[in-house]
Amino acid sequence: MAGISHTHLGNLIRGISSWKEVQFSTLERLAYALDIPVNDLVYLVRGKVPSLDHRERVTPVRFLIQPVRGLASAGQPVDPEGVPVLADVWRRGSLLYRVEGDSMAPTLHDGDRVYVDPSETELREGRIYICEIPGDGHTIKRVRRLDDGQLWLVSDNPAYRPWRPSEMRIVGRVYYHDPVGGRL
Repeated sequence: MAGISHTHLGNLIRGISSWKEVQFSTLERLAYALDIPVNDLVYLVRGKVPSLDHRERVTPVRFLIQPVRGLASAGQPVDPEGVPVLADVWRRGSLLYRVEGDSMAPTLHDGDRVYVDPSETELREGRIYICEIPGDGHTIKRVRRLDDGQLWLVSDNPAYRPWRPSEMRIVGRVYYHDPVGGRL
């Protein structure tokens, strides 16, 4: 969960391991997973709210509110009210989807949000796309050229086999994922 193994998390909760050893970025991911403000979590586990060193510069982060589209819901918004997205990363016309399942682990995890550029529908080797499969809804997969020379949809999790659906529509290319964050 959030970059902490279940064993380590259990040791932290029981006091066997120290919360002081946990990096702030991990606490941020854990707070996100628990749906609580990070300052509340830091206060709970460390007894104080993190203070900013006077030498640190704080860069303001702008957010936009965008509706979330679900992979399993045939593209209808699962959160039509919207969630915050990073304004500096968000591309005009992009779509926001929530990852469901573990087929793209370790790159993407269940619950991650992905930013999708619908103007990028030409499949390119190694890139990740949202595809609509008639009768099956939406899927998120990486594109790989296999030994037969054809492009296949491939999961990053080796427990899942590559496949080539007989029909599909490319919704767009995934270019960013959150909460871990990172350009793809």
